[in-house]
Amino acid sequence: METRVYERTRDARSGLNHTLAGAATEEFTTADLAAVTAPMLVLHGTEDPMFPLAHAQATATAVPGARLVMIEGMGHTLPTALDTRLADEILRHTALDRA
Repeated sequence: METRVYERTRDARSGLNHTLAGAATEEFTTADLAAVTAPMLVLHGTEDPMFPLAHAQATATAVPGARLVMIEGMGHTLPTALDTRLADEILRHTALDRA
């Protein structure tokens, strides 16, 4: 797995930042997410090689009222071809009228 991640990395510094951020935080579990009261949008790619779909599903299930949007074919990165789709989902989520 690490070899695959390294080979697809465009900027090793960003990967290091993720590692440092993860090491700097205390243990956090999905159960802790039940305390989230803000509306949550979980966007997740169906082809993410780093985090399987079960991660997104567990996050969305743990947060009361969370909305899970699966992006077909998207991996762990945000391709520019999906900018409009992702922006639309975020705008929908943050709209004052949540009808």
